[in-house]
Amino acid sequence: MESGMTGSDTRTTRLDAGPRAMLVRPGVGAAGHVVQRSDLATHRVVIEQASLILVEDGRKRVRWSGGECVARGGEALSVQAGEVVDFANTPGRSGAYRALWICWQPELLAAMSVVRQPSQPRVARHAALDEAFRASFHRAFDGMDETGGLPASVAIHRLQEVLLWLGERGFRFPPPGPCSLGQRVRRLLSADPSAEWSMAQVAHETATSVPTLRRKLAAEGVAFRELVHDVRMSHALALLENTDAPVLHVALATGYASASRFSARFRARFGYLPTDIRGQNRGHRHR
Repeated sequence: MESGMTGSDTRTTRLDAGPRAMLVRPGVGAAGHVVQRSDLATHRVVIEQASLILVEDGRKRVRWSGGECVARGGEALSVQAGEVVDFANTPGRSGAYRALWICWQPELLAAMSVVRQPSQPRVARHAALDEAFRASFHRAFDGMDETGGLPASVAIHRLQEVLLWLGERGFRFPPPGPCSLGQRVRRLLSADPSAEWSMAQVAHETATSVPTLRRKLAAEGVAFRELVHDVRMSHALALLENTDAPVLHVALATGYASASRFSARFRARFGYLPTDIRGQNRGHRHR
């Protein structure tokens, strides 16, 4: 999924050994290469980290509480952390929607923030990107792959360079604000979506009691089990879009021992089957 990823590993994690992979460098950021061969709409996706999506083929439409943005091949969309969006990816001439995305750890944004800056849109389109901007983006994307031996300090520099290019165009991500308890829990669960999380374990990890955790989540309009389920489904969506992992592997990575049970839960959440993303069921819409 074109969204920020979180993780507690101390190393870069390749989530798939195939030609496509989601790349995570703890303390730096994350990146992914989305390929989607069906025209699908996805609702209520939480963007966990500030992200920039570069559309290479096809069209991406993003709707949020403040409006709608559409980006086509050669254009980019920025989405601020914490935004909840609906999106639709439409395949292009190649028969697939293709995009690259990168996201920044909050600490990097805090280090690059300025004291005063004008309010920025939660979702913004960046058109007429020149070759220098795109080259900077691709360097930052490549920097997320630690297997090439690039030091983390250089990878951070490349991500900062993209922020500077955005600044030259008059756009800056705002510095990260304090996290709500729901956001903290979501990040904790995202570190291992396949785990059998209990309220007692999460309460311990967030230095609260189970009654306090339940009460504060309820005040945010969140139920614990629903949050666990949504984190798992969001992670599954990201794996299906950004890797070539088989559906069974995605099911196991999100806590399901059965591919059929996982597929049913995935369809209930998003309105289409996992195989629809990769085009195996083209012509059979499940909405």
